[in-house]
Parts: sequence; C-alpha cells; structure tokens
Amino acid sequence: MSRHARGITLIEVMLSMVVLLLGVTAALMVVRQTTESNRRTLTALQAQLIAEQALENITAMGCTANPPCGNLAAQDNRRYTVWQTSAGELREVAPPADVIAREYEVAVDVDSGAIPGSIESGSVGAPAVNRDLVNGVAGSVGNIANVRVSVSWREQERNERQVVVLQTRVAP
Repeated sequence: MSRHARGITLIEVMLSMVVLLLGVTAALMVVRQTTESNRRTLTALQAQLIAEQALENITAMGCTANPPCGNLAAQDNRRYTVWQTSAGELREVAPPADVIAREYEVAVDVDSGAIPGSIESGSVGAPAVNRDLVNGVAGSVGNIANVRVSVSWREQERNERQVVVLQTRVAP
C-alpha cells in the first residue's frame, strides 16, 4: 500500500471546521451591522419626513402682513409627540402597550423680529430676520420669519437623543 493513499486526519478536519466557523461568524456580524445601520437610516428618514410635514404645514400658513407674521406666534416653542407604529402608521396619541412604536418628539421654533420674545439669545440668523428689507430705508422691517423644526428620538444602543433639524424662512 502506498503512503500517499492515506485519509484525512482528525486534526485536518478540526482545522477546516474552525476556518469555516470563523467565516460564518464574520458573515453574521456583517449581516447584523447592516441590519442595524438600515434600521437607524430608516428611523432618521422617518424623522426627516415628520419634520418636512411640520414645515410644510407652517409654510402653508404663510406670514400675515398685519400684524407682521402674527399668525405664526402660536407656533413658537410648540412641542408635541408622535409615534410611528411597526405597521407604518403615524399617530399623535400613544399606542396601546401591545403595539410596537417609536416615539418622536417634535419642537418648533419661530424667530421673527415682528413677534416679541421669539428671537432667543438675539440669534437673528444670517441674513438677519429683523433686518430692513429695503436697503437704506430704516423701518422697512418685513414680514419674515425663520422656522426651525427639530425631531428627536432615542436609539436603544445610544445614550444621547438623535435629532434631525430642518429650517426655512416664511414670508407673505
């Protein structure tokens, strides 16, 4: 009998199994990380859609001429909560305990020189919302407001709240 016709040893089988196990483990880690990344991206996208919807509702209101942007004063410092269920439904009322849903907090900030107290810490933006709209004409402050919507949520594996912020300017 030839010495070259021998079979596979137990050590060779064990080494092959270890290499195969390492490969499967690495593949499972990639799948898990991809799944988590996709979930975070989907959550951030939903937050962005909520912020866009809030901004669209406010910009549709416009800015009244008299009093200047007075119709937006009630929106300043407005806060509310919405939930998105696992079925994709967006609710303004907390779902029952047996329904899986993500909670989003929405905060609206309206800054306008025409709305008293709306410009916190003097942050008027650039170009300033309280500027004269006609160059060289003092007192031509216009009906313009900066509207910022922040949508925040908690991720299970992160301590800090995640946030999406959108803003726009509104005029009549």
